[in-house]
Order: sequence, then structure tokens, then C-alpha cells
Amino acid sequence: MKKTILIVLFIASFTIIRAQSSSIEGKVIDTTSASKLKNAVICILQAKDSLLLRFTRTDAEGNFSIKNIDTGKFILSVSYPYYADYVQSLNIINKDSSIQLGAINIIQTAHLLKDVLVSQNLGAIRIKGDTTEFVADSFKVQPNATVEDLLKKLPGIQVDNNGKITAQGQTVPKVLVDGEEFFGDDPTLVTKNLRADMVDKVQLFDKSSDQSAFTGIDDDNKTKTINIKLKENKKNGYFGKLSGGIGTDNYKETQDMFNYFKGKKKIAGYVTLSNTGKTGLGFQEEMKYGVSDYELSSMDDGNLTFSSSSTNDPLQALQSWDGNYDGNGIPNAKTGGLHFDNKWGDDKQDINLNYKIGSISEKGITETKTQKNLPTGILYDTSSNKFYKDIFRQKMDGIYNIQFDSSSSLKLTVGGSLGSSKSDSYTNETTTRSTPDSLVNTSNNSSVFNGNTKAFNTSILWRKKFKKKGRTFSALFNEYLKNNLDKGFINNRSDFYNDKNIVDSTNIVDQRKKNSTRSNSLTGKLTYTEPLSKYLSIIMNYGIDIENATSDVRSYNKGADEEYNILDSIYSNHYTYNQLTNSGGLSFSYVNPKVNFKFGTNIGNTHYEQINTFNAQSLNRNFVNWQPNASFRYKFSQQNNLRVSYYGKTDQPSVTQLQPVANNNDNLNIYIGNPNLKPSFDNSITVNYNNYKVLSDRYINFYGSYNFTSNPVVTNVTTNDSTGGSTYTYFNIGSPSSNYYGGFNYGRKLKKLDMNIGFNIGINGSRYANYINQQQNTTTSNSYTFGFRLSKYKEKKYDLSFRASINYNSNNSTLQSQIDNNSWSYLLHPDFDFFLPAKFQLHTDGDYNWQQKTQSFAARSQFIWNGWFGKKFFKKENLLLKFSANDILNQNNGFSRNAYTQSITSTIKRYYMFSIVWDFSKMNGGATDK
Repeated sequence: MKKTILIVLFIASFTIIRAQSSSIEGKVIDTTSASKLKNAVICILQAKDSLLLRFTRTDAEGNFSIKNIDTGKFILSVSYPYYADYVQSLNIINKDSSIQLGAINIIQTAHLLKDVLVSQNLGAIRIKGDTTEFVADSFKVQPNATVEDLLKKLPGIQVDNNGKITAQGQTVPKVLVDGEEFFGDDPTLVTKNLRADMVDKVQLFDKSSDQSAFTGIDDDNKTKTINIKLKENKKNGYFGKLSGGIGTDNYKETQDMFNYFKGKKKIAGYVTLSNTGKTGLGFQEEMKYGVSDYELSSMDDGNLTFSSSSTNDPLQALQSWDGNYDGNGIPNAKTGGLHFDNKWGDDKQDINLNYKIGSISEKGITETKTQKNLPTGILYDTSSNKFYKDIFRQKMDGIYNIQFDSSSSLKLTVGGSLGSSKSDSYTNETTTRSTPDSLVNTSNNSSVFNGNTKAFNTSILWRKKFKKKGRTFSALFNEYLKNNLDKGFINNRSDFYNDKNIVDSTNIVDQRKKNSTRSNSLTGKLTYTEPLSKYLSIIMNYGIDIENATSDVRSYNKGADEEYNILDSIYSNHYTYNQLTNSGGLSFSYVNPKVNFKFGTNIGNTHYEQINTFNAQSLNRNFVNWQPNASFRYKFSQQNNLRVSYYGKTDQPSVTQLQPVANNNDNLNIYIGNPNLKPSFDNSITVNYNNYKVLSDRYINFYGSYNFTSNPVVTNVTTNDSTGGSTYTYFNIGSPSSNYYGGFNYGRKLKKLDMNIGFNIGINGSRYANYINQQQNTTTSNSYTFGFRLSKYKEKKYDLSFRASINYNSNNSTLQSQIDNNSWSYLLHPDFDFFLPAKFQLHTDGDYNWQQKTQSFAARSQFIWNGWFGKKFFKKENLLLKFSANDILNQNNGFSRNAYTQSITSTIKRYYMFSIVWDFSKMNGGATDK
């Protein structure tokens, strides 16, 4: 079978017409044989947006005529099967013009490939529905660059120094390879290890759940996702990277990865050993590792979740850590993993297996200053926290898909995990009034915790398509089990001062803790779709959710024998939780080539029961959850579309808000429940608009989201300005809370300068109200950002990029509104590579961050400057020896600040390192890189 190859020939010169009739005429002939081509398609498009204006076909003699063309700039396109497309720009200046193009010669693709060298321009960006697709070869990167280097070149996508990806204002937690998970949940394993020259396309989209993607029901369970599509000629062979370095002050790192691809089979493995912040370990999925939570605090959407209410709880701090290095503390990581996936049986069966094992520890000191606004004045907290935390965990998961026939399929997912954690924390804290010598309280807190966790998850999804197009049925069943055991010691002493700075009371907690939790979740969902017409369908679903959990918390005081063997009944409890939810939903979907519109709702009834077997106290609630949703997408053209969506849900009060478990891990913050709380309702509206012009290589993206909650549950904080301790209660408030974000991305290529430029504008903010010492306090925060970027690459000469952003942060609290904490800040990020003779290379990059002085905090600035000098070897320059310097000016101090809090954390400082990096590959039976 002959293959048709589409090659677009752009005519460099502009044709300017000044004739006297409003028509375009010409003849289409074969270049080589001079034969006249019948039924060739002639199209006239508007140059500004590539919209089709007129079209016709040639007659038996190859002639064509298009009339009623107005003045302006247009594109003439001629296409014919097995011939290269012909494209010519037209500029019609006068009305009533007659344009005689004469003979238009087009060539067969077979001859063209043999005899003509053609420069292609297929468009760097393509917009397909809700997917934005970037053609990788349109964005220039240096040899042996990684996928991460490529992503930094793409408009609307940002990658920070830790590898965190942000696109269209949202974090990207998932990166796929050819549509399949690659080591599961750690995007950096793809972005930092796969080579950019292997990539065909980069696709950015919101990934729906499997059942939602099959049925078309928008369940709002979306994940911002990047899919890396590899080139076909890069799928046979092996490739990888070996890198290692040793530096001053005992800094060292090695990152090794090996990949073997053969057709649809992929085998990969990696090892990371590092104390420089390169962890290669991220377990960001529903089966969290580490020490478990010990208090059931949330039941939104029919799920039970254990957590702690206290923000200063040392155990909560460890439980919330996902094992990713965030730049705070000194890390030490030892991780590794294996991956296998394959398809067989005419792609009717496939399997995806992952195993990861690793440990990461962090140690350091954090200095924090916090301002508390009260109706009677301001309290200032200053704390110093010395911490050490360590997580060891391993996980195995697998996905098996089988397509029984063209109408039915089955997907089986299984995963299991084991984890252990350790945390040591020592904190000194002082609370003062307006002057540092006016003491309110001082505290010394120490804690040591060890924990173990086990988790198992399995799900089965069966999908069936019937003979009638659009009629489908799917069934999803899922079970999730998790067991946790935490043991440790708490030793807290708080001294409270009178107005003469004399201690008048003391609170001491010295206890041994043992917390055990078990949870079991069983869910099922049935979904049926039925077409009502060519474009309209109805979708119905039913779901059941059974949740059971136990939480056994024991606190022991020290006895006369100095052993912790006296049970504290106040801070000990044994809870059982049972929850049953039945839900149903109805949605309508209208889809045609231009418009995609869906709307519907889900309604669920939940019975919840909580029993404390220690004192026979119980809590029973029955409530209804309502989840309306709607989405609208309009396709203006192939490269121009708009999407608007709405999602709402009833938000039930959490168990912590209704009846919290007594907790003395933080004796300066006490929480009291309110069983009379009412549900609130969350609303979320999002907008996304994409537009791309092929000829000018210009990209525009607009995005925004507005979320507001009616009848929200808020805190009523009573802070004793004599002791500094706070008591938290909860109630519904009539004033709605809200948060929002939005932005605009613009990028284009300046062809004359061979340079890419772009800018972005962003805003995010929030407004919420609560009560502090019986007075309403409304806090409004807004952040405005303007960013600019440019890049220029010249092969074997330089690769230059520069980013800058200016930010303005405004914060207002109705209590102590006279305090002005609004501030400006800006960030400069140069990133330069210079390619010198004899394959030497010089690299330098930096981050300069400046924050303006506020009424509460002093101005801060720092410049983190890095660089390396190296030499590449071999023909493909795939071996690099380099000497690098990290934080040359020694200014990295782990500084962060928001409106009322600033902190400084010990982190990685200046070091020098010698390292070697070897990229190797052998593809399609070719020679190994040398």
C-alpha cells in the first residue's frame, strides 16, 4: 500500500495584486508530466486565523475560478492525492480585482523526496479538543538534553529548580510515556532521564478517570497531565544515563538509569544515591506512605481520612510529608526502581508493572516568626525547630488490560506498599506582645515517633459497548485497606507569664503515645449511557461506598517507677467508624464537531456512625450530598477553542469539626467540636482558552478558576492575650468564602531574530472570614504576577534563556487593618550555556529573589548562583566531564515569607563537585554511541 506524505511548501515571496476584478483564477498541472489535474481542491483561507473562506475544485482541464473575494491577506492552498500541497500567500489591495495566477505546478511526493530538499513547517503547537500538543523538534535544545530541558522551552509550562512542573496555573503531578505510566507517580523520573531527541510530541491535557473517559461523565476527577510521545525510531534498542559526582563537605550524588525498548515492550531501572537534593523518589498517590494519621477528621465525598487538627502537632508534620525534598533541611536519599510494560495479541492485552524502594531523610533547623492579629493588639511568636525525619518505603503495583473483543474490555489494578518512618523534633517557642521584653509564654517541646504502615489496593473496571453506537455499560469495583502503628514520646513544657514577666503558671505534658489505625473501603459504581439522537446522549450511574475504620489512641503517664504505664483516660480513646453511602446520577451529553456540552448531577445519601468504646459516646448523622456539574467546549477552528466547566458539591462538616478526638500533642491549641454544624456548598467554575497561529508561530492561552463556598464552616478562635493559648471552635458563617486564580500566556517566535519570546500575567487570591475573640475577621489576599521570558539557541554556539517576574502581594485583615503588609517582589533567572571550541562548555544559572520590607518583616534578598565548566567527548558528545559550583555566593538560607509568617530553614549550602555524565544508546540495530 502506498503511503501519502504531506509536505507543505511555503512560497517565500508575497504576491501583491492590483488588478480590476474580484476573482482568482488559475490552472493546476503536474510539474513532471505537464498533465492537467482534475478535481484538485483549491482553498482560500484568511491569513490572520487560517479560517476557510472559499473553496472549489478544478475542472477537467485543471482550471479553477473563485469569485467574491474581498481585500486583505489570504492563503491559497492547492491539494491533490499523492502530491505535495502547494501554499501561496496573497495580498489583495484593490476591490474588483482579477487575479490571474496562471499555471500552478505541483509535484508528486515520490519525485519530491528523491529530487527536492524541502524545509517543513508543520506548526509547533496543535490544539486538539482539550489537548495542547507541542511538536518537539520545533523547539531547539542542545544535544543530549533531557525532557525537562525541552519542557522549559514550551510556552505556558514552567519547571522549577526541584523539577516541579506547573502548566496553566496548575501543578502537573503525572507524566506519561506513550500514554502509559512510567514508574507510576514520580514525574521527574521521566523528565530528568529521558532524552529530548527521543520525543515526537508533548501533549498537555486534563486526564479524566478511566470510567469518566469511557462514559463521558465528568466526575471532576481530573489530573493535569503531560504525555510524552516517543518517535517510532526511538522505540527499538536501549538507552540510559550513568552519572556520578563527589564534592566538598561530603556532598555526593549518583543517578543511573537503564531503558530497553523493543517495539511495545519497555523495561527500565534506576538508582539514585544523593545528598544534594536529587531524590528521584515521589510517592504521590492515594496510598500514602510513612507514619499514619491517627484521628478521623474528614468524610467529604464519602471517604474517611485520618488526620490531626493541630497545626503544630509534630506527628502531623511527619504524616503530611510525602518524601519529596522541598529545599528545606539537608537531605540524604537512597532510591531505586524497576519498570516493565508490554502489549501483545494485536494490542488486545497489555501489562504495566512498577516496583520502587527507597529511603530519604532530612535534618535541619527552622527559625519562624509569626504575627497574630487580635482585637486588643498583636502577639508575636518566635520559634526554633530542630528536626530530623526519615522515611523508608517500598511499593509494587500492576495494571493489566484485556480487550475481549471489539465491544468489551477489563482493567485490573493491584498495588501494595510497606513503609516505616521516624521523626525527632525539638522546638523552643516564645510569644511576646508588641515589645520583645513583654513575655506572654515560652515553651520547650520535644517528640520522638516511629511508625509502620501497610496498604493494599485493588480495582476492577469492566467496560461494554453495544451494537447501537453510543450505548455503553461499565462497572467499577475498588477495595482499599490500610493499617498503621505509631509509637513515640511527647515532652512539652509551657510557662505563662504575668504582666511583670514572672511565671504564674506552668503546663507540662510528659507521655508515651501509641496510635493504631485500620481502615477498609469498598466501593462500586455502575454506569450506563444511551444515545437519544445523533448528538445527544443520556448517562445514568449508581454507586455504593462502604467505609469501616478503627482508631485506637493510647496515652500513658509516667508512674512512680519512672515507667510510662499509667493510662490517661482523657487523652486515650478507641473509636470505630462506619459509613454507608448510596448515590445515583443523571447527565446529558451533546457532542457535535463544533460544540461539546454536558450537564447533570449526582445525589447521594450517607449514614455515618462514630462510637468511642472507652466511654460509649456516639455520633450519628444522616446527610445528603449533591454534586451538579456542567461543561461546555466550543471549537472555533482546529487551533482555537474555548472550554468552560462548573462543578458543585455539598461539603459536610468533618469529624474533627463535629467531635474532635482529644489531643495534647500541642497544648497551646485546643479544639472543641460543634455537633450542630450544617453542610456548606462548594462551587467551582473554570475557563480555558487556547489559540495558535501556524504561520506566525504564535500561541495564546487564557485560564481561570473561581471557587466559592456558601455557608462555610469557619473557626471561632479565642486567644487568651495573657497566656497566648488558643481555643478553636467551629460554626457556619453567612459570609461566603472564595478563592480564585487566573492567567494569560503568550508566546511566539521572532523569525528574523530566531528567538522565542513570551510573557504571562497571573492573579490568585482568596477571601475568607472567621471570628477571633468574638469579633469577625475578614482576610483578603491577592497576588499579581507579570512574567517575561526569552530564549535563543544557536547550534554549537550558545543556548540562552532568561526569565523574570514581578509580583505584588496584598493582604488585608479587618482586625488590625492599620498594619500594611503589602509588598513587591521580583525574581530574575538567567540560564546560559556557551559551547566553546574543542567541545568545551560553560554553563551558568542563577535565581535572584528580592522581597520588599513590610510593616511586620524586614526586606530580604538573595542570589543563588550556580555554574559548571566541562568538556564533552565522542562524536555525539554524550560523555561529559565537568567541574561545578553550587551556590557560589553562599546565600541560600531557605527563606520563605507570606503575609504574617516568615521562616528560615537550614538547607544545602555552597559546595564544589567533580562529576561525570555518560548518555548511552543503541537504537534500531545501529552502533552504540561512542
